[in-house]
Amino acid sequence: MVKADKDSLGLPSVMTPQVIGTVKGPGENGNQYVFITSDNRQVKIGEFVYYEVNSPAGEPLQILGKISDRKLSDHLPDRIFADAEISPDAIAALVGFSHPNPEIYEVTVDVIGYFNPALGFINPRLTPMPGARVLITDDETLKQVVNKKQPGDVGSAQVGSLLLRPGGAVPVALDVKELVSTHMAILAGTGSGKSYTAGVLIEEFLQPYNRAAVLIFDPHGEYGTLSEMRGIRLLRRTMAMCRMYGS
Repeated sequence: MVKADKDSLGLPSVMTPQVIGTVKGPGENGNQYVFITSDNRQVKIGEFVYYEVNSPAGEPLQILGKISDRKLSDHLPDRIFADAEISPDAIAALVGFSHPNPEIYEVTVDVIGYFNPALGFINPRLTPMPGARVLITDDETLKQVVNKKQPGDVGSAQVGSLLLRPGGAVPVALDVKELVSTHMAILAGTGSGKSYTAGVLIEEFLQPYNRAAVLIFDPHGEYGTLSEMRGIRLLRRTMAMCRMYGS
């Protein structure tokens, strides 16, 4: 999921790959696997993880996947939580159970594949072995694989960032050429951000690295502030001429 650039959700940034679990075995279908973890903070639905395998040619591959489900596999007995006046940690310590992360989760991952810069994602159909390490994908890797054009490159339009990472950690950009070469519609419910999204796209089109020509029909006056970005004098002159000639 992508969000527009707003405040961070307070989630930790992932600067380097981190081991977060161990493969248990295959999932319900051939494109899934299950791993076990005690990490309740970073293992979220929609998060990106990977495991490492070697191709038939011996080349190391990082097989990216997306977490689609998680469920509690093992936890402290319910009796420990029955009395709200007593700390569960204190009871667990009394019975000799003092592990810092007592809850164990079984997590299902949908395999996406490994990333080839020229061809995109390729699923090698190489399932992970039980016991293989599962790592959370770092921000820089995600930035490279989710963007055909990197933010700030000529022909890019940054529209937001990945929701599960801190604001701006993994920016998401669209390819302007692909965006404008066909018809496009922004469809959503009232108040969900259609005008805001359109405004973000137009701002990106007007950036120095794109320098696009944009014609806006704005009967409700929602995009007046865009004139401040560039060509404001020309815009005012054109509007004055329109009023003069009654256009």
